[in-house]
Amino acid sequence: MARSDVALRAARRAYERAHVVAALRGLAIATGITLLAIGLHRTTNVTYLMAAALAATLATLGWRGGAMRRGAIGGVIAGLPPLFAPVVVFAFSHAGHCPDCMMKPTLTCMLACFGTSSLVGLFVGRIAARDPSPKRYAAAAIGTAMLTGLLGCATTGFAGALGIIGGLVAGSVTGWVMLYPRRA
Repeated sequence: MARSDVALRAARRAYERAHVVAALRGLAIATGITLLAIGLHRTTNVTYLMAAALAATLATLGWRGGAMRRGAIGGVIAGLPPLFAPVVVFAFSHAGHCPDCMMKPTLTCMLACFGTSSLVGLFVGRIAARDPSPKRYAAAAIGTAMLTGLLGCATTGFAGALGIIGGLVAGSVTGWVMLYPRRA
């Protein structure tokens, strides 16, 4: 074997190891966020489904690398405000968890989820437009932000999930439009 073959193998092994480590880092982040969500919110079967989807998504995007890895981390950070919003709203208004959380979503919780995700969506759109690969960054960020936020807002039911999805998509589109105005 020539020296160049050995060097090529070593470089390839280091490259693959870095991608596997990034995927494992994504799994660790998903585990930490899931434990945080379980501690803060009442859980349903949907919570565990969203946690599994978040773990698979973060591991895949972390392994993929590039703009998708950057977008995945940005999306997790963007998904934290919708994850914490219902807890903060009900801590100040009802002294703890919402008593109707398992039965039906309340308007206050839906507005908190929608409002925070819309605001965060604006920032996701702005940051994605500045990335060297904006479409990949935006797709990864919106996906992981939705899954992270749904760990908290999905406990309020379908309306809470719609609030976070609609807010992030509308906010991201608005962020893109603000950064790229139409030229006449």
